Order: sequence, then C-alpha cells, then structure tokens
Amino acid sequence: MRAGGAKPMDAEQLLYTSGEEVQLGDRVQFDGTFATVVVVSDGETYKTASGYEDYAGVERGLTICDDDGTLTTIDDSDARLVFVERGTG
Repeated sequence: MRAGGAKPMDAEQLLYTSGEEVQLGDRVQFDGTFATVVVVSDGETYKTASGYEDYAGVERGLTICDDDGTLTTIDDSDARLVFVERGTG
C-alpha cells in the first residue's frame, strides 16, 4: 500500500463509532456488506491503497471497496460503518 500527501496525518483523526482510528487497509462492514478501506483523508493529507490514487482528494473522509468491487465514499464517521479488523497490508 502506498501513502500519498506530503506529511503524516496529523489533523483530527477519523474514528469508527467504537473509538478505533480509521486506517488504510482496515476490514469493515458498511450496511452489513464487508469491505476494505482504500482511501483515508483527514482533510489535509491522504493515504491511498495501490491502484486507488485517482480517488484521493482533499475532502475529509474515506473510500471503501466492498468484496464485489463497489466503491463507496463516506464523508466522515457513519454509524453504518463498523470496524471488523486491522488489515495486514
């Protein structure tokens, strides 16, 4: 996985409703569908998984890719987004 942006993520962190920090590669459930976090942006800097660089932007939020390949962008913490486990990448 590759990080983008010029500096480490130091703005307010994105958190799951359970309190864990959102990290690139996390396994999550969104509306009951399993997915992987492929883009994370704190509004100033961003991190992207390899192949998802075109989806990075300056807006605060994250992009997930479900197991069928569907991408979903979430502006900020969403109660439908549930942390499952840390990615290994």
